[in-house]
Amino acid sequence: MTFAGILAFFGLAVVTMDVLGGAIAISVLLRGGTVRHLLAFVGGYTVVIIAATLILRPLLALLSRWLRPVLDSNNAIGAVEIVVGLALVGFSVHQFRAASRPPLPHSRLERRSTPKRLATGPLILAGVGFSATALADPGFAIAVGMASQEPRLLLQVVLLVLWNLLYQAPLCAVLGTALFGKHELLVTRVVEVFGPHRRALQTVLAVLLALAGLAVLGDGVLAVLGEHVPWLRQLLLLR
Repeated sequence: MTFAGILAFFGLAVVTMDVLGGAIAISVLLRGGTVRHLLAFVGGYTVVIIAATLILRPLLALLSRWLRPVLDSNNAIGAVEIVVGLALVGFSVHQFRAASRPPLPHSRLERRSTPKRLATGPLILAGVGFSATALADPGFAIAVGMASQEPRLLLQVVLLVLWNLLYQAPLCAVLGTALFGKHELLVTRVVEVFGPHRRALQTVLAVLLALAGLAVLGDGVLAVLGEHVPWLRQLLLLR
């Protein structure tokens, strides 16, 4: 993999970073979860991702032959970008609406509950279910495909492990904090810092999603209507 390919490879992990995992981990801690519960959640996610990667690599190799006419078509890739752009714009509208909701009468810390027993099994299943968010992310499939271009198997594994750690950086950060016994402090700080600014943060997120959606949508439209090479195809061509 070339230097440009490596930059695109890890840049993809940053751009598509999954913040939902970190949010779920924080919510588990807010409900009285411990390191054991976080490990159960991460374990369920990791098992599925490893299995999916092993299956996806040969599947992508097979599909690359069948999908070559699609991948070589600016119109087809542009159409995919249009769909993704519309999805991002739609999600930004959801975030705008969420930001407009009035705050709850009690703070998150006041509503925090510590159940007598938080079962581990459901958290493993939750991790398995959460893996669907990565499997449905085109960035994950693209990352596996790009890493598969590396002829050395060991380097493929290293690249994919580093990519997934960066992709799930928020979840890894919460887990690492919990492993060092600082999760109670983390929960308090998160609620104190982000709680009063919920509307502003959700509005900023909505604006970023809208801008990204409009950019991807516009790029797709230009590719369909003209001779423009879409960004997604340029990314796929980097090796």
